[in-house]
Amino acid sequence: MSKNLRGGTHTTLTETATLVVSVLESIPLVKRISPGIINQSSRRSGARRVTATFTNAGLELSITGQGSQKVAVHAAPEDTSTIFKLLSTHKRLGEFSFTSRDRKPGI
Repeated sequence: MSKNLRGGTHTTLTETATLVVSVLESIPLVKRISPGIINQSSRRSGARRVTATFTNAGLELSITGQGSQKVAVHAAPEDTSTIFKLLSTHKRLGEFSFTSRDRKPGI
């Protein structure tokens, strides 16, 4: 892994989040990737979705598939839209649906 993944090799990612994080690791604007707790989905639709929430620290990605997991992506605030665009247009993530929203208190 080239990026600083908080928790090192002891942090677990869902199968869906692993695909997204592998793409994030190839983006040079990303400073740090911090996986969150894995939650089991009550729905079994299997649809792969990524919802990006733009924050003051970067992006918070809510990744759903077989389960759900939040992944924090630390980057400069001016780089977050570029990172999201690169992520949402990447050919390896073609079967994902992407949405975004802003959550920036104080701005």
